[in-house]
Amino acid sequence: MNLKLKQGQDSRLEVRDESLLKATAVTDKQPQRSRWEPHAWKQAAYLGSQRNMASNVEVVAMDCEMVGVGPHQESGLARCSLVAINGDVLYDKFIRPEGEITNYRTRVSGITRQHMEQATPFAVARLEILQLLKGKLVVGHDLKHDFKALNENMSGYNIYDTATDRLLWHEAKLSYCRRVSLRVLSERLLGESIQNSWSGHSSVEDARAAMKLYLISRQIRAR
Repeated sequence: MNLKLKQGQDSRLEVRDESLLKATAVTDKQPQRSRWEPHAWKQAAYLGSQRNMASNVEVVAMDCEMVGVGPHQESGLARCSLVAINGDVLYDKFIRPEGEITNYRTRVSGITRQHMEQATPFAVARLEILQLLKGKLVVGHDLKHDFKALNENMSGYNIYDTATDRLLWHEAKLSYCRRVSLRVLSERLLGESIQNSWSGHSSVEDARAAMKLYLISRQIRAR
């Protein structure tokens, strides 16, 4: 994929050609099947088949949930989900952060004390996640927070971020905004309501929403 951007577009949409490894699913449970509507499946299948036109870059969407750690409640990684371009789950694990959890942030994170009882240690999960991200275009919303939670420098990765794609904002008639949430973009462009569960956010749901927005962004640029 070699996207040529017009002046003013986010430069992080550029992708370098690389030889990539194919990801395998790694989860604490059976991989979740995508719940996309049929038309979205067809869209993903079409656009997924087009990704090899210029290169062999694979695409993976990531979303993480954090809890507060230590006396200052700094963000610690407590769940990470990765999904493929068709919505299939590649990775979905609860993760035990380093340090003492002082705020589960359950209303937003969906994380509870029970989730941590058999959670994967951070050091182990971090290596698993980075191996799956290696050489791929990483899709997400405000990914700087996810990479910070992973204790990883994102400058070495190819990134597509819905939080900085001004063309996507324009399509959603949100050009006047200083910041745009994943929830609002999903409502405007996907007609979907996310992050409205009483039990907190789902990182799988959010990763799938980011992937679908990425597909819409590709359609916009193909016009």
